[in-house]
This record gives sequence, C-alpha cells and structure tokens, in this order.
Amino acid sequence: MKVLVSSLTYPLPNGVTSSINESVDGLLQNNVSVEIVAPDYENGLSRPEHVTVSSSNLGNQVIKMFGIQGRKERNFGLTAKQEIEAIAEKFRPDVLWLHSTTYAPNAFERFAVASNLPLVVTYHTMIDVYAKQYAGKLGELAMRARSKDVCNLADQVITPSNFIKERLLSFGVEKPINVIPTGIVPSNHPYSREELRKKFSLPINSKVLLFVGRVVKEKNVEFLIKNMQIIARHNPEAVLLFIGPGDIDAMKQLKDKFNLGEKVVFAGQLPLAETQRCYAGADVFVFASQSETQGLVIGEAMMNNLPVVALESPIAPEVYPDGTAFTANNATGFNQLVINVLKEKPEQVIATAREFVEREFSKKQMTEKQLNVLRAAIGVAVKIGG
Repeated sequence: MKVLVSSLTYPLPNGVTSSINESVDGLLQNNVSVEIVAPDYENGLSRPEHVTVSSSNLGNQVIKMFGIQGRKERNFGLTAKQEIEAIAEKFRPDVLWLHSTTYAPNAFERFAVASNLPLVVTYHTMIDVYAKQYAGKLGELAMRARSKDVCNLADQVITPSNFIKERLLSFGVEKPINVIPTGIVPSNHPYSREELRKKFSLPINSKVLLFVGRVVKEKNVEFLIKNMQIIARHNPEAVLLFIGPGDIDAMKQLKDKFNLGEKVVFAGQLPLAETQRCYAGADVFVFASQSETQGLVIGEAMMNNLPVVALESPIAPEVYPDGTAFTANNATGFNQLVINVLKEKPEQVIATAREFVEREFSKKQMTEKQLNVLRAAIGVAVKIGG
C-alpha cells in the first residue's frame, strides 16, 4: 500500500504534526510506503518521507483580518496543485490522507477531488469553535458547513474522540467516522527537575506549572495567566512556563498588566522532541482549553508522570476521566487544585493516569485501526468505481 499524506501545518511543532509522525512511523513499520506533502516552510525536510511544494502566506493575511495573531501556518502556493499532481504521478499512491480542514479548499483537497483516488480525512481541529471566537455566529456556521463538506468528500473519516464524532454527525457528515486517538509514547531522555530549571533560567527551587501548545486566545491561556496571581500568592515559588508559539506579545502585555514579572515565562517554539523532554521536569501540567479534539499534550504529560490540572471540557471523559487528572469547573476550584498538587505530589493519580494512557492510547492499537481504515477506503473506492 502507498499512502500520500498532506497537512498545511506540517512540520510545525503542534498536535497535528505529532499525530502524523506517529501514524507514519506505524505505517512504515507495517511495510506501507508513505510520502507527506506540505507547504514549503523554508526550514528543510523533517524526515525522508517529507516533500514540499510551493507555499503562500495569503492565509495568514486573511486570518489577521479577524484579529488572529501569532500564527505561522502557510497555505499552498498557486502552483501547488500541479506540483502535487507530479508527486502523485511519480509516487502512484493507493490512497490519499488529508489532515487539514480550513476555511477554503486547498490544493491537496482540489487534487483529491480531481484524482478520484480514495480519500481519508482526519478531523483534528474544532474550526467552528475557533471561528466563533473571532468571527461570531456567522463564522461558526460557515466552518460547520465547511467541516461537513470536507468530511463528505472522503471515503472514510477519522476523529480522535467520540465527542468529535458526534459533533460531525450533528453537522450532517454522512461518511463512516472512525474514532482513533493518536498513540502516545514516553519522551526520550526526559529532563530532570534541575535540567529543566537550568534550561529556562528558572530558580532551582521553583515549582513549575507547565503549559504546552499554541499560546493563543482559543487555547484559553488568558485564564492561566490571570489565575497565576492567586496561585503565586499562595505559593511564591510557583512559575508558569509556556512552551509553544503564538501571540506572545499580547500575552506578555497581559502578564505585565497583572504585575507577574518572572512568575510567567514564555519559552516560545521548541522542536517537538525537545518539548516532550520538558514534561518530566515540571511539577504540574495546567490546561484550560475548551476547544480540543483530543488534547494530545494532556496524554503526553500523563505518560511522563506529570500530574494534570485542567478545566472540565467535553473531551474529559475520554482523555482525562475521573481518577487520572484533577478537574474544576471554575477558577476558584482550578486554583485550589493547583495549590494542592504543588503542596503534595499525588503519586496514586500519577500512576493511574499513566496506566490509563498506556491502555487507551496505545500506538500499536492506533496503527492497526488506521490500517483498517485505509484498507476500507480503498475497498469502498474500488466498489464504487466498479
């Protein structure tokens, strides 16, 4: 089997890139040939299977019109469709796998329609929720319609959680939807407490609250910054460390507004492997996003023995159920949970969480399910074509 994979954001350090890399590794181990086509970010190729085509920053200019800052994603360039056609002509894929759903059809999507090749779509991002935050109700409705259209182009759809499957069904998606969470593995060579603090020039006795992900409004990071005032008042050694790209300047202004000084640190974007080394050296992972499809970073924290404090969200029963994390439904409860975890390490919850991730987010199980979906897409396409 040959699979041509595409994402607009590959190989930027984010959950989609992590998901693609884990998936490709699993496919290669099962003798599947893979190529990953993405816009050229002008930073080289991330792996042998990675190929690039012309890129454009037009998409960034469009989203900035809605006040969205700090994003580095590119779109395909004007000649990308022809370049993808040439790549496919040489590679001769059996099935296409799309990992991007955006506000308008992209070159890979148009190529998929024109090629009549079997198509699998993985729906990673709740774009309707993001659109509502920046473009109101009309934006939300438009992105729900767009999600429906993209998924209905496919022969098979993959979602990382049942919650997202039910949302897509409510949008009117009619194609088969398969729930396959991204597999999670422990990081290689994790940082010790001392190494983490040295790396980011933090006091050696600091208590590190870690957030990994895009530092943007849709991740509700403003909640974390605002509430750091109270947490630091109860625990003067507490430091909130953000690892990830985003609208850093605006968040620094918010930090300054609350006079948090060195209590909030923005590390910016790091390579994925290096980011994953950071979990083990922190004291608690904090998460407030309400728009996740899987919340991969939560599972990564759990796999690396880092306790999680999060706001309740629709994915909680599947990703961080009772007994695996500490959850709250308001700021007061959230702050108290963080303070409690910093005071006493919850060994039993940490152990339960790791066992949960090892059981429910097995990479082997993920690969087996993905192979079945890819085979089903080919079978469906052959049956329809015949």
